[in-house]
Amino acid sequence: MPRISVKNDQVREFRTNDGKIIRSQMACLDLGDGYELPFRVGIGSRPPYSVGFYDLDPAKFRPLGEFGDLTLSQYVDLVPVKTPRAAAAKA
Repeated sequence: MPRISVKNDQVREFRTNDGKIIRSQMACLDLGDGYELPFRVGIGSRPPYSVGFYDLDPAKFRPLGEFGDLTLSQYVDLVPVKTPRAAAAKA
């Protein structure tokens, strides 16, 4: 099962030519083969994601593309994965 991990809460900011500030955070996608694929998650003005494991927010999937390809919206949101350990701590 693919899994997304956030390894630190460091926010990267850069200013575009028109002065807009873009804020993002790095995450990794593990497809289960032992190799992680790093990618950027845009966070806008929201606080950074905490260190942990996440799934993609299902609301960010778009209808299938013209040729049946799976697509995502331009910006994705991450949803924390509830692990058995975290659920037991809340109980």
